[in-house]
Amino acid sequence: MGIIARWVLFSIALTVGSLGSLHLETATAAEWVHEGMAEEGKITAGFRVGPSFVTQGSGVSTVGPLINFQGMYDLNKWVRVGMILEWQRHGVDVGSGGVNTISILPVNLEYRPGHFGPLVPYLTTGIGVNVNTHDISNSFAWRIGGGIDYALSNLVSSAPKGLMLNVETAWKRNHPSGDLSTIGLLFGVRHTF
Repeated sequence: MGIIARWVLFSIALTVGSLGSLHLETATAAEWVHEGMAEEGKITAGFRVGPSFVTQGSGVSTVGPLINFQGMYDLNKWVRVGMILEWQRHGVDVGSGGVNTISILPVNLEYRPGHFGPLVPYLTTGIGVNVNTHDISNSFAWRIGGGIDYALSNLVSSAPKGLMLNVETAWKRNHPSGDLSTIGLLFGVRHTF
């Protein structure tokens, strides 16, 4: 087993090393550019889906579905403000089913500091309320995360301007009577118009 593990690690290191040394031009093309990537006065709408993981062992099913809708307004080239509506489901015990949580975050901020070539990273945070089912009280919601946008026009030349592929991970606080806080991994699209 030790020999196999060493060969796997060696193969991974060799592959990564050879990919990194292929072209120096690609490394310089993806340097960090510190300029805001929001478009002042524009609106961004998004739809994302993915798995959600409970951060503590309070539930039977620690992985559940997550659906996210988002509406943002670009204040300036650095910051977006807006709101998020999320739904997720997690099991609480074997006999009684699961908990549905609808999170309404009417205050959400997104900071877009720059880009690495076509990749546009951002940080996001928001506050609101978690509306829980299954006789679990509602709770204060705080969400913090980060993600990356990638313009679809980089892959498909006929794609509409402003349409972005998006991936985001975020932690969300949900402490009604136990800890139902989650980490979500979202995949989807966002469109700025």
